[in-house]
Amino acid sequence: MRYMDWRTIYLFTYAFGGLFFLVGVYVYFYYETDLIGYLGLEFNTYQNFAIPLVTAGIALLITGLIAEKRAINRIECVEKQETTANTGVCPNCKAKRDLDDQYCRKCGKKFE
Repeated sequence: MRYMDWRTIYLFTYAFGGLFFLVGVYVYFYYETDLIGYLGLEFNTYQNFAIPLVTAGIALLITGLIAEKRAINRIECVEKQETTANTGVCPNCKAKRDLDDQYCRKCGKKFE
């Protein structure tokens, strides 16, 4: 995948992961009081949703971290390809190629 695809993935997963985590923590500590609450009883009506939200948030944050590492790796690969002598051509048939291509469009050889 291209760099922009990985970047989009990790930005969305960071945003939704952080949102799920914060909502899960808020829901865990939220309590509703009414007349019975004034007598000392507390009802945690949304606490059943807290653990799945926090778990989903942590999973999304980890997925975002992995996607960010892949995006950084993709940038390093592109920079490495740009510094080589045969950047824009296939080493086998000398046809022009894009930096995102994995295979030559003319001869089909896989690029390293």
